[in-house]
Amino acid sequence: MAFHRVFLVFISFWFCVFSHKQFQTVFETPGKYLGTFHHPIRRVAVVGAGPAGLQAAAELLDHSFTVRLFERAPHPGGNWLYSEDTPLRESYPDKPVNSTLEIPAQIPTNKYYHEGDDGWTLNDRWTEHWRPRPVWYNLFTNSPKVSTELPDVPYAPETPWVLSHHTIQRHVRSYASHHCLNSNDHCPATPSAPRVASYSTRVEKVEKDAETHTWILTLRRLERLRESNRILEEWWTETFDAVVLATGPYTSAHVPDIEGIVDWSKAKEGEITACKTVLIVGASVSASEIARDISPFAHHIIASVRPPKERSARRLRSLSRFPNVTEFVPEIASFKPLKTHTDGIRSGEIHLINGSSLQGIDEIILATGYRSAALYPPNSTTRRPENIHWTGHYVTDPTLAYTLGRPWTIGRYQSYGLAKVWEGTARLPPLEEEEVEIPEGDVPYWRDMWLGEGVYWVHIAAKYLPPLIFFRLAQIRRYITWLNDASLEHGGRFVESPPIANLELLKYYSVVHLLNNTMGLEGIGLDFISMGAGGGIQS
Repeated sequence: MAFHRVFLVFISFWFCVFSHKQFQTVFETPGKYLGTFHHPIRRVAVVGAGPAGLQAAAELLDHSFTVRLFERAPHPGGNWLYSEDTPLRESYPDKPVNSTLEIPAQIPTNKYYHEGDDGWTLNDRWTEHWRPRPVWYNLFTNSPKVSTELPDVPYAPETPWVLSHHTIQRHVRSYASHHCLNSNDHCPATPSAPRVASYSTRVEKVEKDAETHTWILTLRRLERLRESNRILEEWWTETFDAVVLATGPYTSAHVPDIEGIVDWSKAKEGEITACKTVLIVGASVSASEIARDISPFAHHIIASVRPPKERSARRLRSLSRFPNVTEFVPEIASFKPLKTHTDGIRSGEIHLINGSSLQGIDEIILATGYRSAALYPPNSTTRRPENIHWTGHYVTDPTLAYTLGRPWTIGRYQSYGLAKVWEGTARLPPLEEEEVEIPEGDVPYWRDMWLGEGVYWVHIAAKYLPPLIFFRLAQIRRYITWLNDASLEHGGRFVESPPIANLELLKYYSVVHLLNNTMGLEGIGLDFISMGAGGGIQS
């Protein structure tokens, strides 16, 4: 008995030492020691309730962290949250990336808004706050359900192979409800405890307190009070030990800087006609799918395209998806000033870079993408700064993490890694320079790689590959090896590779749906666009 008592005392002492040490040293690597925690990580904020943020919040809750999930929209879903609400018109020209809302001098504070206050309608104030997402009614994903599925809530067997956004939205909300993260959930056992999820809430500022080494989030929530026809605006702050930024890259619509475009943006709707001539600027996924959707109703569809620098399979697939009736023209050089802003744009003239011009355009759709901006660090011009570890941790301070890659495939692994590092059952791997070697010349070879929404294997000439290959299956294998090694040493569950059956289905989908007839420009109406334009889609 005495031996067992001494042994138990030894074990208890060792556990106390380990428990203390795990909150001090984040990771130790030969020659590259990157940082330490100054205190235990207990409270974590997750910003964004899309597929990535929901998985991060769910995993952190499973690991007994106190979690707060903030989302500017009224419901979960991220970019898959469809709404009939119309977004406010984009800024012409683009607003500065670092432009922020003025924060009240005294926080917390509340304010009520009535119709017309500050020249805003209540509807405009509401939609500006949550910014309805870039998804249209009959949008379908360009990846199969086998690679567009969250854990714990599998699709029904009869779910179609290709998913509509309605199906994905229900799927994401099911996941949120399964983990008690939906907009109507109140999971804490104590009624006075704050909810995990705070919807209709924007994180306006993220800053690090140098004295306490905690993160301070400045928060703004809007609530529509329909019985009194008002909007309540609430400002407050909350403090956290760590933060996950899962805001995604689609923050602000991008307007290309083309001469005369600001003048044309002031034009009012002219005479409404049933069949219009529509100009689509851009030729990536959204442009081609929108063209397909409106083709039965438009009189004429024109697409302004920059010839790509290289034959990327994803880009060529998008080009091949345009309806056969599409007329392709080169990029726009300028918009000639309009004589009046009251009769639409049909009488206006658009100059192209090859010297020709367009007239008789009724509508212009800018499929020119979105800009990204970061909540932290301050004054960053991109959503995610460059010095990010491949696990998602901010190298300068690993109590901050960014979600990376496709949340459907990498999210479950990254979320588990965040939880393990912050609870002390994993150390961050060493930093290393990642190099992607691409053979020169026309030598065909096999490579597993990401193509937009999915992974594929294909025997393909090297010249057709893009210069950067993002998050190959090797990235998933790297996560699995790191997580399982950590669990073996420090405890925790083991993770498995994606099922072989799923990978086979994904390969089949990729070859049939992504690569079919897209490795050449012939036959899709682009042969004549050789006007010396720069590479890349107009943006």
